[in-house]
Order: sequence, then C-alpha cells, then structure tokens
Amino acid sequence: MKNTNCKYPEWLEKYTFDNCKLNRKEYGEFLTNYIKGEHDGFVLNLNGAWGTGKTEFLRRLYTHLTNEGHPTIYIDAWESDFSEVPLSVVASELINQLSKINQNIGAEFDKVSEYLGKVLKGSFIGGAGLLAKHLTGDSAAGIEAAKALFEASPEDFISSVKSNHEEQVTAIKNIREELGLLAEVLEKNHGKNLPVIVLIDELDRCRPNYAIEMLEVIKHFFTTKNFVFVVATDTTQLQESIRSVYGSNFDSNTYLKRFFNREARLAEPDLEHYLKLQEIDSTLYSEKIVLYPNLTNNTENNIRQYIIWVAKAYELSLRDVDQTIDKLKACLRGALYAEQSSNKVQVINIFSLLLGIVEFDLKNTSFDERKNDKPCIDGGLYKYNILLDNHDENVFSELYELNMYNSVKHSIEFQNGWGENQKGLVYGTHINAKGKDYDHYKGIIKKVVNEIDSSFYNFNRQKDEVKIWLWPDYQKVIKLAGNLD
Repeated sequence: MKNTNCKYPEWLEKYTFDNCKLNRKEYGEFLTNYIKGEHDGFVLNLNGAWGTGKTEFLRRLYTHLTNEGHPTIYIDAWESDFSEVPLSVVASELINQLSKINQNIGAEFDKVSEYLGKVLKGSFIGGAGLLAKHLTGDSAAGIEAAKALFEASPEDFISSVKSNHEEQVTAIKNIREELGLLAEVLEKNHGKNLPVIVLIDELDRCRPNYAIEMLEVIKHFFTTKNFVFVVATDTTQLQESIRSVYGSNFDSNTYLKRFFNREARLAEPDLEHYLKLQEIDSTLYSEKIVLYPNLTNNTENNIRQYIIWVAKAYELSLRDVDQTIDKLKACLRGALYAEQSSNKVQVINIFSLLLGIVEFDLKNTSFDERKNDKPCIDGGLYKYNILLDNHDENVFSELYELNMYNSVKHSIEFQNGWGENQKGLVYGTHINAKGKDYDHYKGIIKKVVNEIDSSFYNFNRQKDEVKIWLWPDYQKVIKLAGNLD
C-alpha cells in the first residue's frame, strides 16, 4: 500500500510520471536520482518558462519521492504571498507537513520551534504574531513580546536590538543543527529515507520583495544537512522581478547564483505526445459540421496535426495550447448552434479557425484587417517557418497563405451570358495566391490544395443546404470565444 501520510495524498494517484501527458517520466526519474544524492543544504533551481508545466512536474516529483520513502514537503509560495514573513511560512509548512508524514514526531520540533521564535524576536508585530500562531497556536504571545520591545526607552531599545541580534545569529546556527538532527531522527527512528526534500512552487508569481525574501530565508535558515530544496522558477521572469527592486542595471543573474547550487532546465514538452492524450471529440459535430482540409480520415488526428503546426510556428506554451483548444471547442459549439438554427451544415476551414484564434489572442492586426480582396497573407506573426513534411518547399508559410487566401472573397472579371465583361466577388476559384499550377505542389501542400478545391466545388453545388464559412464568420465566433480565459 502506498504511503498516504502526507499533506496531499490525492496527488499520489492523480499526479504520477506514468500518467504524465508531457512524457517526462525519464527526466523526472533522472532528476529524482540526482537530488536524492545531495545531502548538505543543496538548493536546485528548476528553471522553466511560463506555461511549460512546472507545477505538474513538481507534483509528480512529490508523488515519486513520497513513494520512495523520502519526507517531501510542497510549498506553494504564491498562496502565501499575502504574508509579510516568508520565514513563518516555510517554518510552519515544514513543521505541519513533517508532522503529517509521521504523527509521532511532534515532540522533536520543540527545539526548532524555540529557536525560530528567537529569530523572529523583534520583528514586526504582525509577523511575530503570525509565527507564534503557527508554532504555538497563540498569536498573543508574539504580539505582546513585540509590543514590549517597541515601548521600551531608546537606551533599552538599542540594548535589546543588540541582544536580539546576537541571539538571532546563534539561533540561526541552532536551527540548522536541530533540523539536521531532526532529519537523522526521521531516518533512524521512523524509517524514512534522506534527504528531506522541500519543493517550492510558483515563486516567480510572487511580489518581487516577497520572492527575494523567500530565497533569503531558504538560503540562510534552511540550507542544512540532509535537506534539499527544489525551487521552480521562470528564471528570466524572476530576474526581471529582482531588477524591479534593485534597478534595471543590477546583475540579477549573478545575484541568483548566490542562492542556487545548480540549475536544472525543465525539458521541453513533447507536444505531440501531450496532444495525443487530449480529448478532442468530433462525434458531436458529425454530419452537422464539416471540417476541412482533411489530411487523414480521422477528424481528431486531423485537428491535432493542425494544432501541432500552429503551436510550433507561433511557439505557443502549453497553457496557450490548452486555451486554444478550449476556444476551438467553444467555436465549434457555436457552429453547432448555427447549424441547429439555420438547418444548414456548417463548412469550416479548421486551419483558418485555429489561426484566427491565435491571431486574436496575439492581437495581430491581420485579424481585424483581413477582409474581401485583402487576405493579409503577408502579415503572419509566426516565429518559425516550420517544415511540414519531407519536401523542402512545404513550409508553414505555404499552408498559411493557401488557407487564409481562401478564407475571403476575391474580385474577378468574367463574362456574363451575353458576353459582357462583369466584375464580382467570388470565393473558391483562385486556389493559390501566387499563380502556381497544381503540378507545382507536392506532399501535404498538394493534399491541402486538392481538399480546398474539392470542398468549394462540392459545397457550392449545395448552397441551399450548407453554409461555407468566410472570414466574417470566423471573426464573429472567435471574438465571442475570446472572452474565455
């Protein structure tokens, strides 16, 4: 039976590396073995950009370490951001969570609690009260002690400050010693494996001052024998926070190295593996919504492939991808309602819809400027012109131009039945924007060209039964879905 004596027993089944959608089991096990080998006040910076799944990874690390018998503490720094005393937050979580891991260890904390109280002696009234409440359940003692200090005469105040400073320096040393001894007790008397591992999450979301103070607390109070800290950060964002406090020219990179012994970069997410595990149910739209261009006979795989290309081209984070999928589902539900209202099958270019969702979120001017005779195929903000298959010319820009060119109407000249030249707006007659013939295309792009051409040809013959979406239709539903965050 798995150990459930921890603060988050529900995570032990919900968050495992075996069910990791980002396929990070190998990296998670490697990192686990690495940090298990560190024992002497080691602090690791787990560096990952916003939206790369740091929280999911840390929770799986929590499960993995807990199941291997290591006392493991998880602290969400952002949840405690309202506090003015990071020391009290870390101290209370250590005490509370280690007590849950082994309920018989309570008495072992007495000396640690005593020394922590001495360290905060003379702090702000609120801070002293908060720590006292965490450690003793009574905030009054800390508040009264602080009041007595501030009400003293100047001479007594200076004497108290000096005395308190000396006492705090000694107490810090004692805290480290007692925590080291506590870890040994956990191992020898309670059968736990060392080191004790503390996972700190969401630090980069905290107020800059609070984030800095939290790092100071970890470094000065808790980097001790048999304790290892893993601090998850978006290091670039954290550096910006530090510069906002110390000035734009401050060397925040060197400053951060004071706190971390090593940095581990969170492996890039396996987007294809992640999307394969995402639920994209197209059965709701069967025979009511037609999604083209088709690359495969499987609608779900077709949608996933377009999402992969768009995500890579625009360098979307995992959170961006999740939001895009949610908005896509919302748009398709809107299309389903349109079908029920009009009794017309909705014919939708899935790439144009996805691209529009991303453009709207990125505030790309093409989203609003695209209109009849103006497909805005030169204004793409995609960062990478990724290769779509093994043909060198089949790149994202070709896919972009073909689909967006055919999402608007174009003015053409034609002869009417009397041989008179006329001009009108049509769609589906100019497949490509560069005047290329079909023989030019190969592989995936040729498939897309044929799909667009056949879709327009077939559905134009059923005008009374279908509604072929053009850019105004995409704009309307995307703007509505854009209110979802």
